[in-house]
Amino acid sequence: MKKIIIMGAGGHGQVVADALLLMDGAVPVAFLDENPAVIGKEILGIPVPGGNSSLSDIEHDGVVIALGNNGLRKRIFAELTEAGETLFTIIHPSAVISPSVKVGAGCMILAGAVINTGAEIKDNTIINTNSTIEHHNVIGPHSHIAPGSTLGGEVTVGEESMVGIGATVLPRVKIGNNAMLGAGSTANRRIADGVTAAGMPARKLKIQR
Repeated sequence: MKKIIIMGAGGHGQVVADALLLMDGAVPVAFLDENPAVIGKEILGIPVPGGNSSLSDIEHDGVVIALGNNGLRKRIFAELTEAGETLFTIIHPSAVISPSVKVGAGCMILAGAVINTGAEIKDNTIINTNSTIEHHNVIGPHSHIAPGSTLGGEVTVGEESMVGIGATVLPRVKIGNNAMLGAGSTANRRIADGVTAAGMPARKLKIQR
């Protein structure tokens, strides 16, 4: 049985813990969190012994970074990779994933997600509850596909990008790096790097950086 540490004891971390508890062959042994209010407590019966610096004090076989902030998750992923840690991938048993799908290290694929033929989910990406990733999508590293979103066939999402709750991306549309599609929006054309877009159809609101 693999012993897994979950970094992040907030709402998303608890959802990830629920998924891990339902998986075969792995068990959560601890949450790590920087919030002093939860250190020393138990959440879902899982201890929170300290912050991220406590990692080396706990026997473990892998780590999952259960943080919704893409930039923070990316930074910690790089630090853990450099330190030689194993980044564990969470797949909820109710997720439906084609055998041809490629899933990277440290991903979180949550309840009810559907990922169809030929798709690729790159490292450290969240495919959240009831989201649909259609055939031959490529979802870049450190990105987040939020609950209830739908991506048509052959969509590309860049690195460190966000598709908001209930959003729709039409087939063959490309979303750039560090881009954001707002909740409930529909993207029918390319969203460039660093752009936040929203609406039906989605239009640029601002450039993040």
